[in-house]
Amino acid sequence: MPTPTTRLTRRECFSHWAREQVRFSDTDALGHVNNLAFGAFAETGRCMFLKRFVEKGSAQPAMFLPATIAITFLGEVHWPAAVEVGTGILSIGNSSFRFGQGMFEEGRCFATSEAVFVHVGVADHRPQPIPDSIREWLGGYVIEGEEP
Repeated sequence: MPTPTTRLTRRECFSHWAREQVRFSDTDALGHVNNLAFGAFAETGRCMFLKRFVEKGSAQPAMFLPATIAITFLGEVHWPAAVEVGTGILSIGNSSFRFGQGMFEEGRCFATSEAVFVHVGVADHRPQPIPDSIREWLGGYVIEGEEP
């Protein structure tokens, strides 16, 4: 069972934020937010983070595909909660990087997520080295602190 990286549970570690609203349809028969909604919250955070590269007419278009995604559930959430998703970078490799995310309700971290995304060519979807300009931009969001 994965243990959350402690730094992902602290709001101050993130400088990029996205907001979500829990919908009634996100809940299960027990009134808890369904685990699939947690994945959607994390996805919104990642998509908003990478938006600048995938928007139509982007000055620097790039394509990133997920290789792994893991979510650690730390607590319950109920409708109609407002969710804040902090997103940052845990590490940067040659053609991939690792996201770190914390999901918060009223300052309480209820889940974390880690995901590896690979930079790929738009035409062939094969891994390619991350361009220096993107590497530099990602580096501005590196979450400092201990490793798990």
